[in-house]
Amino acid sequence: MKHVLYILFLVISLHTFSSVDLTQQAEIFYKNKNYKGAIESYEMIVKQGVMSYKLFYNLGNAYYKNNEIGKAIYNYELANKLKPNNDDIIMNLRIANQKTIDKIESKENFFLGAIKTGLVNYFTTNGWAWLSIASLIVCLVLAFSFFVSGSVSIKRLSFFTAVFCFIVFISSMVLGFSALQSKQQISFAIITTRESKIHEEPSTTSNSKFSLHDGTKVSVIETNETWTNIKLENGNEGWVKTADIGLF
Repeated sequence: MKHVLYILFLVISLHTFSSVDLTQQAEIFYKNKNYKGAIESYEMIVKQGVMSYKLFYNLGNAYYKNNEIGKAIYNYELANKLKPNNDDIIMNLRIANQKTIDKIESKENFFLGAIKTGLVNYFTTNGWAWLSIASLIVCLVLAFSFFVSGSVSIKRLSFFTAVFCFIVFISSMVLGFSALQSKQQISFAIITTRESKIHEEPSTTSNSKFSLHDGTKVSVIETNETWTNIKLENGNEGWVKTADIGLF
């Protein structure tokens, strides 16, 4: 048993030191403007199974400097998914999106969609969980105060405040569940190749409906190892090679 634990500790230690060495190497490459070298080092860390918003953010920066906009946006989106509302991530994502070629008009109300996305991403899933717990506790305390208090004014204040806290509790539960679903499900993708043909059917022999360029964000309907069925904000649908996109 001791030998097994020692081997496990050794493997974890080697993995950790390897990641640290690669990170330092990537930072040196980036500082010396060797962006391809930085990308290779960061990608090796990703292949080791390391998941952190800083890793994806730095990888996005390296891709951006190497003029690979699609892959830069993809990694910024991964970073944003792990750490929503980070100012640096949002700013770089906005700058990168300004360099995309495809400008697709949405059929849906952009304002309402932005409000929904902003609300869901306002807190992390843990943040929504803590808010729901806190609001429920306050609601129960106020409900107890309502029943035991002899003052009419305190009863009135406790009742309306408890109702408000209960609404906050329900809302935070719904938004937290939506944030969790958004975090776990593959619902969007980024085109990561310079130009990708969108086909009518999941086959290279089927007719090409239109083309999309790197950095374009699309909704994912279904996906497998070879083909992914996508949908644009304007309602157009089609099939794209899974190798041409980054799923998140």
